[in-house]
Amino acid sequence: MVDLVYGLGITDILRDFPAHFRMLTKYVSIKLFKSKPFIYGSADIINVCNLHCSHCYWWKTRRNEKDELSVEDWRTIIKNTFKKHHVYVVTLVGGEPLLREDVIRTFCDEMPRRVCVVTNGTYPLPRLKNLYFYWVSLDGTQQIHDSIRGKGSYEKTKKNILNYVKGPDRNGKPAWKDIWITMTINSFNYKTIEDLVSEWKGVINKIGFQFHTPFGDNDPLWLPYGEIRNQVVDTLIQLQKKYPDFIMNTQRQLELMKGSWGGVSNTPIDCPSWAILSLDHKGQTKHPCCIGSSDPNAIKPICEKCGIGCYSILVAQGLNNK
Repeated sequence: MVDLVYGLGITDILRDFPAHFRMLTKYVSIKLFKSKPFIYGSADIINVCNLHCSHCYWWKTRRNEKDELSVEDWRTIIKNTFKKHHVYVVTLVGGEPLLREDVIRTFCDEMPRRVCVVTNGTYPLPRLKNLYFYWVSLDGTQQIHDSIRGKGSYEKTKKNILNYVKGPDRNGKPAWKDIWITMTINSFNYKTIEDLVSEWKGVINKIGFQFHTPFGDNDPLWLPYGEIRNQVVDTLIQLQKKYPDFIMNTQRQLELMKGSWGGVSNTPIDCPSWAILSLDHKGQTKHPCCIGSSDPNAIKPICEKCGIGCYSILVAQGLNNK
């Protein structure tokens, strides 16, 4: 089956035509009437993670709350938020969402084929009939990845990916099409980009890149704007031209990453933060974006140093905050 857009073939598009049509009408209303509808969704379905990655935004805004929402709580939230606003795709994050497989299955039941799961991949990946795909986080080759996420984490993740892709077809597609890799580029791992692409090309479906977004001015992981960052972006663009079916970023999106495109200080300006309905583990709306918090007193990301992929791709498509 030929993939036409974001891993979807013509059969997928026709089968879920109402959802695609609603997304198209939203884009038209944005362009013609300057409306600001929710297009995508994000939900932190758990307040626990088995890793403590050095670059992770979640630990910077996490509240020390142990109680979690039940499956039925989430079912109600899904109906009253994401389904009510006809959100096209919801991305489930955490913490580590695979620790709440019951909630993932609930989302897949309520929004079939429109649910992505972002995971560190250290737990076996369950085969879910109505899943869209897995976003598996890899932060470079093994040594660098482990320096960020903990010793042995790369080996666990790689084993779980390979075990999954060896499995049978799902919904008529080979299992490898379910696996997408996401790499957050920072000052420690940027030299491993080409090696990571070489290792996983032909093994999984796609890879996407974004840049680390700092919450403070002296974050050593932030790759500053300038010559080195420009060279990294140029390398990504060349790789995208070489492997257009593997690297999901567009050239326009990557070019944005050479400089500030999102906002000023902690305030979104051009960034269409309104386009993604982002909820925390309590079902409360996060601000100013999906890596923010529902707590108004929480530390905020620096918008003028933003490297987030899900918003920059919208800007590259012509959406903004005006």
